[in-house]
Amino acid sequence: MQLGSLLFFCYTLAMWWILFLIDLAVIALHIFARQKLGFFDLDKEGNLNSVYSGLKLWGVGGLAFVHAAIISKLNVRWWRSWLWIAFGAGLIYIGLDDMMVLHERLGFVINNLTGNGGFYGESFNWLFYFLPAMIAAVIVFVALIRELWRDSHSAAVWLLFGLGLWVASIGSEFVGRQLLLAETINVPLYHRLIIAEEAFEMFGASCIAVAVSVAVRALVHARVRIN
Repeated sequence: MQLGSLLFFCYTLAMWWILFLIDLAVIALHIFARQKLGFFDLDKEGNLNSVYSGLKLWGVGGLAFVHAAIISKLNVRWWRSWLWIAFGAGLIYIGLDDMMVLHERLGFVINNLTGNGGFYGESFNWLFYFLPAMIAAVIVFVALIRELWRDSHSAAVWLLFGLGLWVASIGSEFVGRQLLLAETINVPLYHRLIIAEEAFEMFGASCIAVAVSVAVRALVHARVRIN
């Protein structure tokens, strides 16, 4: 293994562990200190975890735009750069959504317009309203994974892990919604699902961050000469 490749492998590993440890710290603060430190209660909107996740996704979205800018200067098919732009824009929206809870707020508005009501000023059936957007997002992810597989197997695998964890997060939220609609709510199970949902989301975002970082490095290393 060449020295440059070894150093980048160490950088990637360190990046993953730093993000992973921060994610674990946020979860630990929820489990052990949410009663005293309400900012870390994962069941509350507008907590510090939302800000952390949002800023992380904004950074990754910006890096995706950098990737798009680089490949737009190369002799590649035009849609490849636009695929990265769509991916970056999606990440920035999700980051904004994390901080402002747009999906549930918009779901509540749609519920009022259609007469479906809502819970506590929010919507728990946003999953159905946003299903077309989620399907489109999965298509972008799959297309990007296929493209990355040509240039960097490592980046493709990291991105696949991230997608899988995000799907698991949405699945956990769907199950949690079903618990809230039951006549008798299993509170301990609901709180465990909250932890699982947020953990899947944070770990997934960290995997995506590593994937995009690896992809940019692979692109620069393979196709851009620095004089």
